Amino acid sequence: MGKLYTGNGDSGLTKDFAGNELKKDDLIIQVNGKIDSLQSALDMCIFLCVNEEHRKILNEVQKKLWQVAGEVANCDRDCLIWPVTDSDLQNLEEFIDSLGEPPNKFVRFENEKAIWFNECRVRCRDLERELVKLLGAGKLRGEIFKYVNRLSSLFFILGYKS
Repeated sequence: MGKLYTGNGDSGLTKDFAGNELKKDDLIIQVNGKIDSLQSALDMCIFLCVNEEHRKILNEVQKKLWQVAGEVANCDRDCLIWPVTDSDLQNLEEFIDSLGEPPNKFVRFENEKAIWFNECRVRCRDLERELVKLLGAGKLRGEIFKYVNRLSSLFFILGYKS
């Protein structure tokens, strides 16, 4: 029977998609850990979402985050089936705008769905703080950074509207 663990990372090293050996605290590994963390919270939002239009958008976001993770981890361009594009950013902005005006006051998130959307927003902001390092080093496309920046707005407004 195969085992889930390999022990290959026991020395503190791992590999990116291209097979490059990296320390487990390398920025690329940190960023992909932040993406994984965000996707985990997003899974709960999708589970709790009853609005089919919102669920469709959230599933699209999940798909794009998988692509971002692959791109950050040096995935061959052939495996990037749905890379983040300017069109994705425009579609996301249009959807956010369609949800109405943002509040002009401090907001508390007080039901389960709203709390999970806020958790996504917080994790997204955490991801942004790591991505800005890759952006500054020229190792991240601007479209990706802008898209992730808009995601935190999406999660906020969906939490607010919950």
